[in-house]
Amino acid sequence: MLHCGKKHICAVVACIIFGSILICSWKDLQLQNNITRKFFPQATTASPAGQLCRGKPAQNAITALKDNRTFIISPYFDDRESKVTRVIGIVHHEDVKQLYCWFCCPPDGKIYVSKAKIDVHSDRFGFPYGAADIVCLEPENCDPTHVSIHQSPHGNIDQLPRFEIKNRKAETFSVDFTVCISAMFGNYNNVLQFIQSMEMYKILGVQKVVIYKNNCSHLMEKVLKFYVEEGTVEIIPWPINSHLKVSSKWH
Repeated sequence: MLHCGKKHICAVVACIIFGSILICSWKDLQLQNNITRKFFPQATTASPAGQLCRGKPAQNAITALKDNRTFIISPYFDDRESKVTRVIGIVHHEDVKQLYCWFCCPPDGKIYVSKAKIDVHSDRFGFPYGAADIVCLEPENCDPTHVSIHQSPHGNIDQLPRFEIKNRKAETFSVDFTVCISAMFGNYNNVLQFIQSMEMYKILGVQKVVIYKNNCSHLMEKVLKFYVEEGTVEIIPWPINSHLKVSSKWH
């Protein structure tokens, strides 16, 4: 459950389900004063001045990189300790050793590359893939609007997916109380339980319930449609099984 006030800055929460395994990340930023020197090299120019922002705009909730070992969900601007971009992703904890952030800086479209610090969350439950924070130091004198993630500091930017960096501009929260629940999967059909949960959340003051939907029954679709039209539920498509072989049980 996530309780957000309008006057507070909420940390990014990524809820990832592998079968029945919920990897719900609520990571407090632990970057120390020397994190820049320890984890990040100086940002360097990777393309000539005047180059426009390029790359293929990412359209899906989960975007697979070409290595098929890294999956990007969304980047966020994070200035709580340092001026960094924090990318929520899923990575193979052994195979993914290094990643780079390719920043596009307005207004001239210069591209800068920074080496990423990869923080795979410890709550993997023994599975090879886990939720991860991919953190990159942003270049000085630049407020990048988009970023691409790549395994190398060299390559063709036109072939890389481009992600918008969220909350670059400060905005007020549209609601005071939001709940994020486990992903809906396995042709979920417990309609009565779902309705009871939604109505109880509303009694407790919830204004928005976010659901990561993998799949559900036809009857459940009708119930979801009702709550979406009511304005209570927001659905995020979660096709994780299109990318990974998910588990249906605990180890």
